Parts: sequence; C-alpha cells; structure tokens
Amino acid sequence: MNKILLYLNYITMMLSRIIPKKKNRWVFGAWFGDKISDNSLAFYQYIKENHHDIEAVWICNNTDDAEKKGLNAVKKNTFKSVWKCLTARVVVMNQGYKDFGEYNWISGSFKVQLWHGVPWKKIGEDKKDEKTGILHWLSHKTFLITSKCDLYIAPSETTRKAIASAFLAQESSIVLVGQPRNELLLNNDRCEHIRDLLENSIGKHKKYVIYMPTFRDKSDEQFSFIDCYDRFASLFQEYDVVILEKQHYVSTLRNSKEDKTSDRIIDVNAYDTQELLAFADVLITDYSSCYFDYLLRDKPIIHYLYDYEKYKNDDRGLYYDIDEAVGGAVAYTIDDLANELTSVISGNDLYTERRSLIRDKFDKYESPGNSEIIAAEIFKRIQ
Repeated sequence: MNKILLYLNYITMMLSRIIPKKKNRWVFGAWFGDKISDNSLAFYQYIKENHHDIEAVWICNNTDDAEKKGLNAVKKNTFKSVWKCLTARVVVMNQGYKDFGEYNWISGSFKVQLWHGVPWKKIGEDKKDEKTGILHWLSHKTFLITSKCDLYIAPSETTRKAIASAFLAQESSIVLVGQPRNELLLNNDRCEHIRDLLENSIGKHKKYVIYMPTFRDKSDEQFSFIDCYDRFASLFQEYDVVILEKQHYVSTLRNSKEDKTSDRIIDVNAYDTQELLAFADVLITDYSSCYFDYLLRDKPIIHYLYDYEKYKNDDRGLYYDIDEAVGGAVAYTIDDLANELTSVISGNDLYTERRSLIRDKFDKYESPGNSEIIAAEIFKRIQ
C-alpha cells in the first residue's frame, strides 16, 4: 500500500463513520469480491429467507453469476456499491474490507467477520511477517484498524483463542457458534441430494476422494495427483476410484497448471467446496481448515504433510503440533500416501476415535442452527 492509497484509506474510513446508516440495510461479501461462496453466502441466504424486512445486498465483481444464484447483487467498486456500504447498518465478510471495495467504506457499520474456516495454519497477526520499513509499519497499522470487527465466530473454545490472537479481538466479541456453511454438512438429506447431483455431473464411480490443499506463502510448489498418476493408477482401477482435485483459491491465482486431468483425476475448482465435502468418501488435505468441516461427516481423512517442517518453521507456521490437531492418518511421502489411501479405500477406517476427539476439541458448537444463532447475536448487539 503506497502513501497515497494509505491516506485515501484513512479518509474513506472517516467518511464512513459520519454517513448515517439505514438500519435495515445489510451488505455481504467474500473473497475480495471474486467468489460467491462460503460463510457469507450461507448467512446471506439465511437472512434473505428468514428476515424479509432486511435489505440484503451482495457486493461482488461478477454480478451476472450472483444474480443467477438469486442474489441481490451490486458490482464492486461502483458508486452504487460504495453508497450501499457507506449506508449499511451491518456488513458481513469472510476476508476484510476489500471484500467490498479497494477502500474502507465500512468503518462506521457493525462489522461481522465470519472468516473461512477453523485455523490450523497461523492467520492474521500470528503469521510470520518479515517485511520492515516505515511504510510497511503504517500499512500494517492501517490493516489492524480496518480489520477490527464487532463480532467474530468460533466453533470451540480452542478456536476462540486463535481468533482472539490473530485479530487482536476481545473474547467478548467472539461468539461460540459454528460456521453457517457447515449447516449443509449436518443435513443428511441435503448431502444425499448433492451426491445424486454430483454423480450425474462427474460420473458414477465406487469411491470419490477429494484432495483439497491449502496454499504456501513462500513457495509456488504444490503437490498434485496429476504429477504422479502412474503411482496410483492400479489403485484407481482396482477400486474404481476418482480423485477430485480442488486447489486453494490463492494457488489457482498464482499458478495456471497445464490441464493434464484424466477420467481418474478431475479438476473441480469450479465446484462449491462444501458441496464437494458433502459428496466425497475420503478427504486428503494438509493444513487446510477444510478437514475441520469434514469431521462433521465422520469419514476418513488423510493429511499429506510432505513439507511439514518447512511449513511449520519457515512458512506460515502452525498453531498446533500434529498430535494436537490432525483428524486422521498422516503421510509424509508419496509411498506413505499411497499406502494410507489403499488402506482406507479397501475398508480400513482406523481413526474413528481420533475424529471424535478432534471434533469435540474444534467443532464443539457446530449445529444446524448456526445462522440463526449468529443473527440473534447481531440483532442483540446492534440495538
């Protein structure tokens, strides 16, 4: 952030604090306006369906896609979106103010940070930052000010401590409640319906394995089953397995991997993450928060931690050691991964007790009524 942008951001923050708010206008956004998904979308849909007196507005870059999904959408970085943000009583985000625009138009609103998962990798103030200099210091101070929200959520006491540390938030502002996006995973009827839909879209097979890694701050290298197809080919054929590979949003922005997918390795980046988790028989991941969500399905999880020491010590860093956090088997090499996957696919589920333990530790407050609880808390606090 250069000096001019820094000063402009302070001006827009001050402006947003003096503009009167429309009490029934709520603005929603996610993933810097690029994606129409996640906790913000699930909560938007709840508000739209259950609180008809509220004007729910979705800010995004692609309003055509949003309108196809039935959202009341306004294009990001337009005069109309700025005005909606400036006059919103409540704003709901999953990243920060840049979900709504390049500048902070939301400082005077009641700000709800739903984030995008339970953190194992460090986030916010806790992640490693090696930049120095006065401009970086000023930019960081601006970030801290603009990141302050009035309400955060955490599905466990363990996670609440991480959220408080990462966002420098008072624990009184962190509500113990699950994530709106996970209401889907707790609804077996909806999960079965999604399975039928995705089987028709992807093709019918005996086993569906979803691979969802997180991104690396200091490396563009990313494991993909595309690069080691031969190592798994016999397994795929013998058990009629397909790998559904969904790279992290940040990784897809950095890398445009040549399309080498086959009938056994399918790129599913265009599919909704929670629907894929509802659909899959097995999850392979690393430090990504998706496995905390998948614990709610009580199905096998494999952590492929091929760069564990480097990630823990030189990249993002982790809040918890392996034994404190993993939800299933751990693999460090391709051979480990092949062996663990073969074991799971052939019917050996050895980690049911581990999943129960970690679910109680990190997902304690997940329930089918997450959105209702969050809405009630917002109404109480904005009175």
